[in-house]
Amino acid sequence: MKLGRSLLMLVPLAPLAVFFGSVFLLGYSSGPDPRMTGGFKEDTCRTCHNSYALNEGSTFGGVFQIQGVPKAYEAGVTYPLRVVIGHPGKSRWGFELSARFSGTGGQAGQLVPTDLLTQVKEDTGIQYIEHTTAGTRQGTGDGPVEFHFNWTAPSPVTAPVVFNASGNASDGDGNPTGDYIYSAGAYSGVPGQGASQPGAPSELTEAKRPPRLSESSLVANLPAPVDLKKHSVEIYIQHRFLQSLADGRPGNAFGVDSGANINLGFNYAITNRLSFGASRARFGQIITFAGNYEIQTRQDSFWKLSLHAGVEGTNNFERNYSPFLQLTSSFDYKILRLYVVPSMVFNSRIDSLLLPGVPAINPQDDHTFSIGVGADIALTPKLSLLGEVVPRVAGFGGIGTNDYPSVSTGIAIRTWGHVFTILASSSRDFTPAAYAVNAGQHNLSLGFNIYRRVH
Repeated sequence: MKLGRSLLMLVPLAPLAVFFGSVFLLGYSSGPDPRMTGGFKEDTCRTCHNSYALNEGSTFGGVFQIQGVPKAYEAGVTYPLRVVIGHPGKSRWGFELSARFSGTGGQAGQLVPTDLLTQVKEDTGIQYIEHTTAGTRQGTGDGPVEFHFNWTAPSPVTAPVVFNASGNASDGDGNPTGDYIYSAGAYSGVPGQGASQPGAPSELTEAKRPPRLSESSLVANLPAPVDLKKHSVEIYIQHRFLQSLADGRPGNAFGVDSGANINLGFNYAITNRLSFGASRARFGQIITFAGNYEIQTRQDSFWKLSLHAGVEGTNNFERNYSPFLQLTSSFDYKILRLYVVPSMVFNSRIDSLLLPGVPAINPQDDHTFSIGVGADIALTPKLSLLGEVVPRVAGFGGIGTNDYPSVSTGIAIRTWGHVFTILASSSRDFTPAAYAVNAGQHNLSLGFNIYRRVH
């Protein structure tokens, strides 16, 4: 009986619980609390939306930028600014931004909404401009979306100004899980000094977007340091036309009309450091199994290192097994990324091809050691030039007398979650036992690689 009375007393409270629960879930859709920009020791939206590391989404094609900030501002001038945010697979968007003097942290100028998509909140004398409920644009898939507003510069000019912002690329399901949080910063100097005066690290938390929107596990043929997050998948297609460019002409689309070798593969991240993959090539019916361990892949580091190892076998993995071990490394300097990949291929010699009278390079050896070198020059965040060369250093060099290194060059086009590489390559094969041995053709043919990462 007492239990029944207790339940009856709770009935009137149920609507209140639903109401306040709804307010809690929907509160941030109408704009976050102030002091969430990530600058001047403030938190970011990741305080609640903590499924992923800050700016982790940039690895999967996400973008978050502050645009329109002048290199040096003039007193009292109004500047139109915008915040841009996008992420593949997300459908609701939010942000918060402040403008503060770099030295004191005080309010710098005035932030003014220009439409119903943004609003200004104030806390301890600091303005915070952020999204409104309408500004989240729920259901707008992938983005990028833009928030437009004005900034009226302070008068008189007294000190440089730092802009800090935090952004949320949300799935719109009403809870804080599964959302990607970003931070970005911008700097506006005083006339005569421009942007040459950086703010202190605690003041300017500018998380620069990588020069390449998304990454891939291959340069052209060489493996690159993989940075896959747990349970994410990379799917890729490699395609090489057979006819050389030297024999190509407009009538046959420079070799596109010829046959081609194709390799289909995937990589799956078991943990944040360990991934496993498999692929199958058309010629030789070569199946490859490989694993990758990320030794150093921190995004804030200029160098990355992974250990790549596996085995390939012909005739659908029934014969001619060739284990391989590769140390993949990359080094960044401004827009240049340099790759160095030492490769050791075991059982690279196919004895059935060593017929009497058939020439071969170092036929007494059964293993091959090579050192591949690649480069990627980012022209824009979406476009880069790349090239690689894989000279054999020691060991078996293949059937024939040609000892040419495998050479590839091309352009990489990066879009939301995809990388599309158009190549001219001397190798029509894709596995270490082929491109690391060097024997074969020295002319180039067209080809391409396509990569897609899914989280």
